[in-house]
Amino acid sequence: MPAPPGHTTSFGRPTMIQPPANGMWPSPFNPGIAAWGGEERTLRIADCTLRDGEQQAGIVMDREAKLEIARMLDELGVYEIEAGTVASSEEDRAAIAAIVAAGLDARISVLCRGLTQDIDLAASLGVWGVRLSFPISEVERAHKLKGISNADYLEKALMLTRHARDKGLAVIFSPYDTTRAEPEFLAELVAALDRSGTVDRLRIVDTTGCALPEAITDIVSRIRQAAPGLALEIHCHNDFGLACANTLAGVRAGADYVSSTINGLGERCGNAATEDVVMALEVLEGYRTGLKLETFQAISRRVEALSRIPVPVNKAVVGANAFRHEAGMVVAGVLKEPFTAESYKPEIVGQKREILLGKKSGLVSVAHKLGELGLTLPQEAHPALLDRVKVIATRERRAVTNDELRALVEEAKAA
Repeated sequence: MPAPPGHTTSFGRPTMIQPPANGMWPSPFNPGIAAWGGEERTLRIADCTLRDGEQQAGIVMDREAKLEIARMLDELGVYEIEAGTVASSEEDRAAIAAIVAAGLDARISVLCRGLTQDIDLAASLGVWGVRLSFPISEVERAHKLKGISNADYLEKALMLTRHARDKGLAVIFSPYDTTRAEPEFLAELVAALDRSGTVDRLRIVDTTGCALPEAITDIVSRIRQAAPGLALEIHCHNDFGLACANTLAGVRAGADYVSSTINGLGERCGNAATEDVVMALEVLEGYRTGLKLETFQAISRRVEALSRIPVPVNKAVVGANAFRHEAGMVVAGVLKEPFTAESYKPEIVGQKREILLGKKSGLVSVAHKLGELGLTLPQEAHPALLDRVKVIATRERRAVTNDELRALVEEAKAA
């Protein structure tokens, strides 16, 4: 049996019958932030919508679009904006320069290849920091770095980070395809970078989304052991639908920076979605990120419009169906207590709850919808109205619109 209201379960979360004051009601089985030291840690979002997000096939964002998104990310309160790839094009460099000149609170970084000329270009744009992208797995090195040896890789990595440091830049080293690296060499590399003092942060990259959460935990733990003084960032792709789970695993294991994108945009199947990770931290883990959560819906819709990549209606947090309800049994509970079908209030992320009428609706939904639209119909006429709703919904294979409901009510009154 559950503990009485106000008592604490063995998992550290209070059980409740009354709605929580903060508008969030997670599972009491969740261990909470104390399990990973979250109460004493500062987690930071390094959003890369403008870089890895734009790398999604078919997306093109111009300078104005990137600047608009950067301003919205700044309003959201992210710590850092990865504004693009410095070697991409003149247009991209102009966009980066415009973002730098906008005077945002967020730090502005850019992606550089393992080339000193990329670093020099970045410095000329006035960015805060560079992300040195240098592939570490054997398959990447064989086909992108001409099979460079471990010794040569290490020497070049140290040279590149020293060069960036000499330019006065913050340095994030990104050995991409980290999750397919040879473990012993990865440990050797991070230890050398830690000793060198030329790196501010190491980004752990699940380039092909091929790692399980347990693997991410293992990798972060190994790096922590080899380089205890090195700040870590986690960047996960979503090829198996695990990007958010893997990111959370990285955070629990010791990564203090999250690399993510709005709407989960990114190469192939995308990246961890900023909104998913943040709300999982806020609701499921009980960590307070300090971000303006109520802006998520607005920025998601704007990124959707500017990227021309539709947000699935059932997308977590920002999808149109995230707080929509149709099934009669669900609606009957939601109208009495929304937490019967929701774990946090929609207003927290700028959403709103909506009841739809359709094939699966019941009489409670009919009465609610009529009241919501200011329509009047005798209660004894509700069953027949519901039957008509179900016929239309089944025929059209969708919910009934408000205008269609109004027309049905008028027909019922005229009958």
